[in-house]
Amino acid sequence: MLLSASSGCVNDPVGHGSNAEEAVNTLATASSGGDTTDGPTCSANSECDTGEYCQDGACTPNLPGGPCDDSSNCVDDEVCEDGACVPEAGTEGGMGCGGEVYQATAIPPNVLIVQDRSGSMDQKVGDEGTKWALAKAAIEQVVTDFSEEVYFGLMLYPGLDPACKQGKSCGPGGVSVDVGPETGMAITSALGDADTCSLGTPTAETLDILQDYAGLKDLGRSNYVLLITDGQSSCDDPVPMVEALLEQDPPIKTFVVGFGDGVDATELNDMAKAGGTALEGDQMYYQAGDAQSLVNAFADIAGSVLSCSFVLDVVPPDPDKLYVYINDMEILRDLGHDDGWDYELDTNQVTFYGPPCELLQSGQIMDLQFVFGCPEPR
Repeated sequence: MLLSASSGCVNDPVGHGSNAEEAVNTLATASSGGDTTDGPTCSANSECDTGEYCQDGACTPNLPGGPCDDSSNCVDDEVCEDGACVPEAGTEGGMGCGGEVYQATAIPPNVLIVQDRSGSMDQKVGDEGTKWALAKAAIEQVVTDFSEEVYFGLMLYPGLDPACKQGKSCGPGGVSVDVGPETGMAITSALGDADTCSLGTPTAETLDILQDYAGLKDLGRSNYVLLITDGQSSCDDPVPMVEALLEQDPPIKTFVVGFGDGVDATELNDMAKAGGTALEGDQMYYQAGDAQSLVNAFADIAGSVLSCSFVLDVVPPDPDKLYVYINDMEILRDLGHDDGWDYELDTNQVTFYGPPCELLQSGQIMDLQFVFGCPEPR
């Protein structure tokens, strides 16, 4: 996601005054001796032609940076500000608000999809097909729909190989596709080769090995696990594993999706709370009972993790002169990270927090601008 940003500076009114005084002195010298300008007589600037200034009762051609009452007194490419002519924005020597344009790039988050493929996933959901078939189709859709905005990966459990012939009943699953850009085709292919198996539901053991998974240790991105299961964990308690992931640096949040009516609601609620993704209400995890509700759950989760961080391709010389606008409305910098944005020099990133972040994730942003030096949107 690329967004335009502009660079420039705000001229100092004191400097304008200095230029104006110099121009007045130059004009006065020209009027008192040497080459004089025999312009029409005047008593006010408004009586003079464009680019002229009433000096000592005569309309005299103005100079760059000269005095003025309004912009008609200024030479080409200058405007009147605080009694002095200054370069117009976007012109050579001007404020530069329309000058150098650079890009801001949204930073895709990392999302590892962890899919339960225990034997119960072979159960049918009405006339729609098996839970396994519906889950594969929903995964393929979300990784396609959000391929540019999210870095996806895939992990299946139990079992270590596609056919699920290798592995133990209380052993972890394995990562089939590493988290990264443009992994949709690889994930679709991996799902096509995979099958279910009767090795239980070792959710805890599978999540435990993710503490050492390099694909979710990117300090420059948000990192998430998207867990889909249709039953209760058959081995250790998975909640401590989810807590451990969240406590890592960088933290890994865990989204939980229950599929079908065989889930342990208490366990899934506890996992959602421990993973930092609890929904409001009594049901804190995402529950799906058919194909469409599963697709909707995946879409909601993917939308909620869309990046609120943007890396600028130009380092602002002074971050205090960086201005941010959403739909032409200024968003204030918020060092408390509650409602606004903040800038991180080490990564050259702007990150939004609170309502502005939620607005970005909702897809309602028509225009996002990062402007350096000029406190007004382009």
